[in-house]
Amino acid sequence: MNRLYALLKRELKTDQKDLTTYALVIVLVLFGFETMQSILARSMGTSFPAEVYGELFSSFLLVGGFILTSLIFSEDMFSKDHQHEWLLLPATNLEKFLSKALFVTIGYPVALTLLFFLTSVVTEPIQLIIFGNPMRLFNPFADSEFISLLGQFWVWNSIFLLGATYFRKAHFIKTVLAIGVIGLVLGLLALLFTKIVFSIRFGSSIEMFDAFFYLNPIQSSSTRGFVALSKSLYYVVLPLFCMVTAFYRVEEVQATDAV
Repeated sequence: MNRLYALLKRELKTDQKDLTTYALVIVLVLFGFETMQSILARSMGTSFPAEVYGELFSSFLLVGGFILTSLIFSEDMFSKDHQHEWLLLPATNLEKFLSKALFVTIGYPVALTLLFFLTSVVTEPIQLIIFGNPMRLFNPFADSEFISLLGQFWVWNSIFLLGATYFRKAHFIKTVLAIGVIGLVLGLLALLFTKIVFSIRFGSSIEMFDAFFYLNPIQSSSTRGFVALSKSLYYVVLPLFCMVTAFYRVEEVQATDAV
């Protein structure tokens, strides 16, 4: 546990400059958007728009988080200047992997939420004094979609974490391309499977999409188990599979000295 904590501190110290710059960019973007909307509302005589924190939060969480995750192993595992330093750290491969996985999977969403809230605490009083804006502090828990957003982040971030360990260069772009190719193949296979099933059930003379109208309520209710199974595979099995595979990829790279 002490080694894991030391590795987490190392992650923070190593990327401190970049993370500070990134945080300042977020603060400036939030303040700029709020100020721009306030100026437009004041000049046009319209009501003040709703706060922008929620929309920007999802963008920074997903896009920013995935890019950060894609780069988390690039320096330590695949950089000729730092890979041997990381290889010789007095920690197990599991601890090295967990420190980075926890940093991007848990640390980033928590830090981003706190940053948005603290920025709103500073920004909103300024907007109130200058433009007369109503106070609207960032409260993610007031949004019913917040938990769902975190769930989506958990799933997709694990995929980008796998891409970060698997690809040696251009991690984010290659992961996006891989997701697109795999998604296209799976979509075609699912469409073919559905076509076969509906042809067996309703005959080949009826169109597949028209067959949905012939499903009775009993048949529709029987799909609930399939939906529950699909959610379990999506939110539990897929992320865990990506995490475990990413760990074994780290072990492989460590064993071959990143060759």
